[in-house]
Amino acid sequence: MKIIYATDIHDALKELRILLSNTEADLYLLSGDILYKAFYDENNIYDFVCIQDEFYGILKEMPEKMYPYDLATEILRFPEKYSANHEADLVRKAADYRRLFQIAAKTMKEKYELIEGLIEKYSNAETLVLPGNYDIDLRYTALSARSIHHATREFDRLTIAGYGGAPVATSGIPEKLSVVFHERIIDGVLYSEPENFFDDIVPDICVIHNPAYGFFDRIPSMGHVGSQGLRNYLDDHSPLLAVSGHVHEDYGIAKKNGTILLNPSNFGGVDSIEGYQPGGTYAEIYIENKNVHRVRLMILKGEESIPLMDINVDENGLHAVMMPHSKELSHLDLTAFVRDASGRPIAQ
Repeated sequence: MKIIYATDIHDALKELRILLSNTEADLYLLSGDILYKAFYDENNIYDFVCIQDEFYGILKEMPEKMYPYDLATEILRFPEKYSANHEADLVRKAADYRRLFQIAAKTMKEKYELIEGLIEKYSNAETLVLPGNYDIDLRYTALSARSIHHATREFDRLTIAGYGGAPVATSGIPEKLSVVFHERIIDGVLYSEPENFFDDIVPDICVIHNPAYGFFDRIPSMGHVGSQGLRNYLDDHSPLLAVSGHVHEDYGIAKKNGTILLNPSNFGGVDSIEGYQPGGTYAEIYIENKNVHRVRLMILKGEESIPLMDINVDENGLHAVMMPHSKELSHLDLTAFVRDASGRPIAQ
């Protein structure tokens, strides 16, 4: 079985069309951050983000647990409650926020309809989609039937389960519609819905947007940001494959306790804390007799899919072969792509 896995699509619809129409697979997995912008108009993006950030700041001073949209509704219902402590045009901002929120929701749903149309027209195989923190819950979109968030699929005698979202507030996305990553510490005890979900299913393939702690989750200025619950699950179980995304600066492949962990980096271009990061990378994953035996890191250049690295998998670990001119073709640090069981790069 051949799986094509692409994560963090980031509105790269033209490239997605090329990927689906110019490749062949038994299964396509499109994982996390399918969209990137909730508006077509840049001015609307700016206005929405400014008000959203301001309202988050106000909410920090309040004991109630609310979202910016809830606060906007509250301000419009009880303007006298807020006018004394905040600037006079708060009511106008609340009305603008609700209006822009509805535009964002409509725009995002339209984009999901476009993506569903691309999949139906160009995909030659089953295609499953996982929402990320830049997405709204796909149950309310044209991609509903393909969503694998908090769901399972049986494919070629394999159980595939997914859990999307990430524990971050994503600026510019309608927060009340986004997927909530339910993981928190209560009275010193970790509660992790994704860990509990995978514990109940024990799938062969785990599709996650937010990575497990310690594997492809390091942000230069912050350190490890991955899920401790997902790490607990992978420490206790050995699915044959766990694919993730979300952290564009930390990518690669590792084998831990028989599990192949993989993040091929972002398929769509993205602005990161280290500047603009081009996209185009994805992975071909080959599974036989319930074992991953080969992974190819690929990059899309125009209309052409070009292999960057061939990784063979056996009981002794990972054996990578760099393709000719791969360093010139890719923006990734391929020398650090292959990792050991502790997540440390293996020199290539």
